[in-house]
Amino acid sequence: MRTANRAWKIERKNSLSQAVATFKEASALGDFPPGRNPGPGRDPRPSGGGSCFARGTQIRTRGGYRPIEALVAGDEVAVRFGGLAPIKAMVSHTLNSVSGKWVGEAKSNLPVLIRRGALGENSPNADLHLTGEHAVYVDGYLIKAGDLVNGTSITFEAADGRDTLDFFNIELDRHDILDVQGASFESLYRAGTERCAPLGFTGGRSKLRSHMRSVASLVVDRRQPIDIIRDKLEERGLGFARAA
Repeated sequence: MRTANRAWKIERKNSLSQAVATFKEASALGDFPPGRNPGPGRDPRPSGGGSCFARGTQIRTRGGYRPIEALVAGDEVAVRFGGLAPIKAMVSHTLNSVSGKWVGEAKSNLPVLIRRGALGENSPNADLHLTGEHAVYVDGYLIKAGDLVNGTSITFEAADGRDTLDFFNIELDRHDILDVQGASFESLYRAGTERCAPLGFTGGRSKLRSHMRSVASLVVDRRQPIDIIRDKLEERGLGFARAA
């Protein structure tokens, strides 16, 4: 009993330390000042054309999956809340690296790798590369890829050996969810427009509280739906690590 209790205390301490570190990192990225939580479902950070998919990402269209860079305005893409929707506009940008570091992009929006199957069985169906501010749709919530980085199945990408990365996104008449390599991700979101689903995390403090609720759940489970989603994806990531 003493051994089990000691192991629990160590796990709790490590989890709290990780949560605090996550909050400090998020604060350094400028989520929002203490005491200025913008409230549920509101994004404190600017959003725009910088939240994109890397060249080669496969998007489901009326005619099947096609690489995102081959799409143009007027092409119809599959969306969760509308069946098929015509593309209003395509946006793109190029991320450059200098001396092995990405330049010209906020730290919160650096490239993220979501490994095949990281979100569920065969979801996505191939490794997926996107920017950290781009949101995945999971169990009714939008969660930015950068907020799901766990160091195993979802990681930030290093710039080593790369000079540039090209990114693209799809703007629709209304914000919606795209079928991206068998997984669900948002279309381009413009600040001030209505989101098609609530945003899970609203900055560093909300992530800290989420981690702490998960730690406390070892005694009393008061986790919110977004906490359970994050925990499940982190547990899935541990499975990736054990299989490596």
